[in-house]
Amino acid sequence: MSASVIRRLGWALITALVASIVAFLLFWTIPNVDPEFQLGGGVRGTDETRAEAVEEYGLDESLPVQYVRVMTGIFDGSASCFQGCDSVRSAFFDALPVTLSLVAGAAVLSIGGGVFLALVCVRFKGRWPDRVVSTAATAAYSVPSLVLSAVLWAFLAQKWRIFPYEGYVPLTEDPAGWAWHLLLPWIAAALPFMGAYTHIVRTSLLQVSEADWVRTARAKGLGEKTVLRSHMLRNAVVPPMNIWGLDFSHAFGGFALYVEVIFGLPGIGAFMASSLDALDLAPIVGLATFIAIVVVLVSVAIDIAAARLDPRIDGTR
Repeated sequence: MSASVIRRLGWALITALVASIVAFLLFWTIPNVDPEFQLGGGVRGTDETRAEAVEEYGLDESLPVQYVRVMTGIFDGSASCFQGCDSVRSAFFDALPVTLSLVAGAAVLSIGGGVFLALVCVRFKGRWPDRVVSTAATAAYSVPSLVLSAVLWAFLAQKWRIFPYEGYVPLTEDPAGWAWHLLLPWIAAALPFMGAYTHIVRTSLLQVSEADWVRTARAKGLGEKTVLRSHMLRNAVVPPMNIWGLDFSHAFGGFALYVEVIFGLPGIGAFMASSLDALDLAPIVGLATFIAIVVVLVSVAIDIAAARLDPRIDGTR
């Protein structure tokens, strides 16, 4: 297991490095090809702010030198932004707890709800609870998070004032307020994924239900609930765990952005949206790099957890 972990961490480091280079090439070099669109606020900047950007980031030097200077400034905290933050790094870590709270809560709700509903489907396979839950899961999966977020915010928060209109309460200050402000964003983000995981886990459970070791457990006289929960479920949750590792990338780079903007959460997605709106390139490159690092580290953790649940998928065994 230790060799596998070291290998995965090595690939994670390489992936993060490649992601930082891609982010630099996409968001840094292409806009700065045109001198009128250089840093300092892009087309909204002034000659003075562009001159400061040229001096700070070496825009008149070669691309490798610019890359090193940009990444050094991002990681040592000296790179600033034109939206009032003193440091891209500090702004990222200030916003990270908000986005992690959103993504983690949505993950628990989507996976937990999906597994529970899948167990209901398998327990009543072919009967009306199975059909009702499967139909509802398909309907939930068909609704985009963006549309669901807008509808829930418009009616439950803005019109009827059942949930908070906007804002975020830190977990350490008020756990109840933290959960209350995030409940509606959690539902909006998790519901489509919950529908997908219900189908995935249901299919996986039905596949392992005919395995030899499941028949052996039943032959020993174990009850159906015990076989389902203690034997089948452990193997059936590995596929959705791996799929969630991919969904996590979508969470940070996708729904976190528009969910946070719609519900007024001061997270990474909202910070990225404001940076894009202001044509502020340093935070965009920095956020893309930091997000890539978080995503690859979470992917490594998921791979390790999946290998512990099912050692057959560990390449070192």
